[in-house]
Formats: sequence, C-alpha cells, structure tokens
Amino acid sequence: MNRWDTRDRPPREQFAYWREVVCAAFTPLRPAARDTRDDWSRVGLQGRVESRPFGHTTGAEIATCAQVIHHGPDEVRRVDDEVVFVNLMLDGRCVVSQDGRRSMSGPGTFSIVDATRAFTLDYLDPWRTVSFRVPAHDIPDVLRADATARAFSAATGLGAVVADTLRSSWEQASRMTDSEADAVGVAVSSLSRALSHSASTGSVSDEHGGDEELRRSIARHLERHIRFVDTSPSAIARHFAVSVRKLHQLYEDAPLTFGQTVMRVRVRGCADDLRAMRGRMTMTQLAAKWGFSDLSHLHRAFRHHLGQTPREILEQLDEDSAAWERAG
Repeated sequence: MNRWDTRDRPPREQFAYWREVVCAAFTPLRPAARDTRDDWSRVGLQGRVESRPFGHTTGAEIATCAQVIHHGPDEVRRVDDEVVFVNLMLDGRCVVSQDGRRSMSGPGTFSIVDATRAFTLDYLDPWRTVSFRVPAHDIPDVLRADATARAFSAATGLGAVVADTLRSSWEQASRMTDSEADAVGVAVSSLSRALSHSASTGSVSDEHGGDEELRRSIARHLERHIRFVDTSPSAIARHFAVSVRKLHQLYEDAPLTFGQTVMRVRVRGCADDLRAMRGRMTMTQLAAKWGFSDLSHLHRAFRHHLGQTPREILEQLDEDSAAWERAG
C-alpha cells in the first residue's frame, strides 16, 4: 500500500508536494485553487492519498480540500499510459467536465473520465473519493466516447453493483493477497466495460433533485431488505457511499427523519405480515421478526405511524370480512 500525506511536509511545501502526489498516483494533473488556473495563494493544503495495485488496475482513496484539478492538453501530451478513471464520490461534490459535457457527481454517484483527452474536476467542497485507474484498452470505445462526465447512480441496478465492488474492494485492499487483488482488478475492468449497457443519471446539477432521487433509492432499499440488513445510519450511509452527516441531511426537509423513515417501513411491513398471518404467529413472534424490542415498543410504533394498535387492525379485518360475507 502506498501512502502520501501533505501533513508530513511543512505548510509552505504542501501544495507543491500535492501536485507531485496526484501526478505520481494517477496521471499528469494540475491542481489549483477554485476559479484560478495555477495559483494557490494560501499556505498549506491538507490532502492524503492511499493506493495499491489490483492487477492491471490501481485503486486509491483520496481526501483533500475544495480545488480544481485540470488535465489539459499539456497534461494529455505527458500521459504515459492510456487509462480511464472510475471515481466513486464518498463526500463532497464535483463538477465533472469532459467532451463538452458537464455533470455534478456527489455522494451516491460515480463518474468516468478518460485520461487520453482533456478533462476538469471542479471539487466544490472538501471531498473524499475512491478511484480506480483502469487501462483504456479494457474499456469499449463507445463508453469512452459517450459516458465520460456523466453521473452514474451508485444506488440501483448495475451502478449499485459497480459502486459496491469499488467500495468493498478498497475497504478490503489491505487484507488481500496479490492473487486476490489481481482477481479484483479483472472484476473491476469487466464491470466497467458493462457500463456501456447502463444509463447514467444525466446531469445532477440540481442538488435538491439529486437528494430526492437518493432518498427514493434508500426507501426502495429499506422496503426490500428491512429484515435482512443493518439499517443503522452508518451501515446505510456506507451502502450508498455517503457520509452519515450527508444521510441525515437528506431528511432535513423531508416529513420524517431517517430514523423515523426506517421505523415506518418496519411498522408497515409488520402490519402487512399481521394481516397475512392472521393468528398463525403470535404478537411476540411478529415483534421479534420485525426487530421490535418488546410488545410495548411494537404497540407504540403502530400507534404513532399507523394510528392503530395491532389489535385494532385485526378487529378491522374481522369487520371487513363480516361485511363481505353479508354482501355475498
């Protein structure tokens, strides 16, 4: 594992060191303060990079401050290896520009840039990303031509599979043998190729719209897997490649907080089970199945989210059945 950290250098040397680091770890790049070309007027720049090879690909985690990273014509001419970068955003927002396209990539998305052509990464906030450096010859020409600077959702479909692979591969990087890492590199290249069959999310420059889509993806995930996955904020944030802080921010303008959302999904699932089972499971069994600590917890949750207790739901079912029988 290779590690670089600007904090190992005096503040006055940190920006120059950062330029050396990003070029050594990735490809010729020119970082600069936002709204400038080459200037970095303040002293100091905190940034770190960790990387390791995965066969013919290379994975890395980068964390640093807001800045613009240029890869212009001069940098393209200095490229030794033709590579494509698949960048999964964990924190912060980045305006990705290449081939006349611009899109916003934030937590819950990833994007692709091709180092054989000019691109710009405008990081609007302090940011953290997992980036995989894939040989360009492993990527179909159509993907390299049409999918650069587009945001792919990390929450659903093939995009979720790619994002989960990037994230989990990097999390396990220090524990892998070389042969395991080689196999991961093959898998990352293969999944990256498959993105030629996947639709991007398009521009997500409207951050509010992006947040709403991510919230809907989280809701779908909870509804499908509420009984089988860890629904703690840290686990859900990790699954959707966002910070816990960002996860809670998603629900600041929503009717329910994240915790209330999880409980409502749990209550509705339990209520559906209650109606379907109709006496074939005890309330104690249902409470345990759906993750309630005890019967009083279950009754409070039902009253709060449904306005009915389990007993009232069953009584309503009996009344409805009797009405159907009388009508028949």
